[in-house]
Amino acid sequence: MDNIKVEVTEQYIKKTMKFKDAAVLQINIKFPNIKNRTDIKIGKRINDFYNSVAKNFSKSCEKILYKSASAEFLNKAETDGFKPFGAVMTFDAVYNARDILCIYLDTNIYSGKGRGNIVRAAHIWDTTSGELLPPGRFIKFDRRIKYKICGYISGIMEKQMQDGKESYINSDIASVCKYLDKQNFSLSENGWSFFFPQNTVAPFNSGIVSFDVPEGILAM
Repeated sequence: MDNIKVEVTEQYIKKTMKFKDAAVLQINIKFPNIKNRTDIKIGKRINDFYNSVAKNFSKSCEKILYKSASAEFLNKAETDGFKPFGAVMTFDAVYNARDILCIYLDTNIYSGKGRGNIVRAAHIWDTTSGELLPPGRFIKFDRRIKYKICGYISGIMEKQMQDGKESYINSDIASVCKYLDKQNFSLSENGWSFFFPQNTVAPFNSGIVSFDVPEGILAM
């Protein structure tokens, strides 16, 4: 990608919380550290946002999830069968060019049953101002535009299934439109990218699935 103005590195919060000398909760948080090459204050503004998100997530887990984990530990009579709870946060800088930085922030809480559900938030930053931008700044959603986007994504799904590359549970246009949320959006090198939460269009095991959509489809 060209014209990259910010450098993105990683920060960590890692904690093991114990109850009666037994590890009952693992907290593993990875969040972005932004360095703006031309304006330190802008980098700090974005970092303050993620520092707050990470610390609030950690504090919430330490208070609420730890209480649940400790109770579960006691319910298991402190014998075999207890698995430590887990709280994970991670991120991906999916776009960093033309004064725009797009970050996907994923959280996953494991509470002793199953593998937990990944929840993703999408953030679009103006790296010249440190402003968090809405998707509407880049794409004006209306019924026609949404239908074209969903039709394109549905076509990708059908092709992937025909080729035996992927499996989907809801690949028709109506279902794609139902689950498409304009907030689940970022820029991509060729246009836009949309993601779908777990167990909406794809099986739960597939996790969060995303699709790149070229801007040119709106002219078709």
